[in-house]
Amino acid sequence: MEQKILEFWKLLANAKNILLINHVRMDPDCFWSLAALYLILEKQWYNVAAVNDEYNPKDFRFLDVNKIINPELNISEFNPDLIISLDAASLGQLGNTYIENEEIFQNTDFVVFDHHITNPGFWSLNIIDTNASSTCELLFKTLETLWLDKYIDSKIATLLTAGIHTDTNIFYNANTTPETLRTAAKLMEFWADFRLPMYEFYKKKTFKRTKLWWEILKDIQQTEDWKITYAIIKEEYLEKTWTKNWDTTWVTNEFLANMDGSEVWFMLYSIWEWKIKWSMRSKSINVSSLAQNIFWGGWHKLAAWFTSELSMEDTTQILLKELKKLL
Repeated sequence: MEQKILEFWKLLANAKNILLINHVRMDPDCFWSLAALYLILEKQWYNVAAVNDEYNPKDFRFLDVNKIINPELNISEFNPDLIISLDAASLGQLGNTYIENEEIFQNTDFVVFDHHITNPGFWSLNIIDTNASSTCELLFKTLETLWLDKYIDSKIATLLTAGIHTDTNIFYNANTTPETLRTAAKLMEFWADFRLPMYEFYKKKTFKRTKLWWEILKDIQQTEDWKITYAIIKEEYLEKTWTKNWDTTWVTNEFLANMDGSEVWFMLYSIWEWKIKWSMRSKSINVSSLAQNIFWGGWHKLAAWFTSELSMEDTTQILLKELKKLL
């Protein structure tokens, strides 16, 4: 790992224009790790830009870094000499931004930072640590190794803390390690506002989101043995409550994953008219392997997702059938 980090340092030393990219349908860890690295590089006077297929969700804007991602960036004109991917487990997760600029990506030094077990190492320099709780934790380790942690201020420390909090469910999930807690403690020494992410992502509830959760909870279902709890989020719920897909994110952590007696929890919702997304948590079953083998997906051993072009009903029946084999 340290050797790869030193290789990254050499690329940084020779770079001027640095392009950052993270995975589509951004989650907090992917955005905060990118935002933190963006600010670190800016402090070193690099010409830095960040891209994605879309702007970051409005829920991520409480630290005033909402203008970092520019989906309309002309990458050819920016002319990067180094590209850094954060928290993407595959090329496919880089979306249309990669597809439309494939030649530039293929002919530019490209570094991958990630922590997902499903990442095959999709470029020549892959800094992947599957023992890290989050890409934010991995990024902090990298900054420490390269003595770049001297550029961390309170804002950057809070960004990194937010990514760690959300990927570990505030240190509750099984991916929390002693190193994770040490990293969080060090970030507090950099004056991270550790309460702010907790409030923004776990405590604060909007009226619209609360109404959406009520609609979802009315229809949650369980198998007869109680071992599987699941929710199917219908488009009409979002329309009725004036909410978006992102507002469903915490349903699994807040409600489904706390059902007494259940071993597996999953949630389905539409991301486009012709495609649905599935999100799953488990106490012990390798749901990442299940997602890879049945649909295109993966992520973590006990927390995974996939997308499907089948109907919600068909996808649900396939999931239930396969899960029952494992329980």
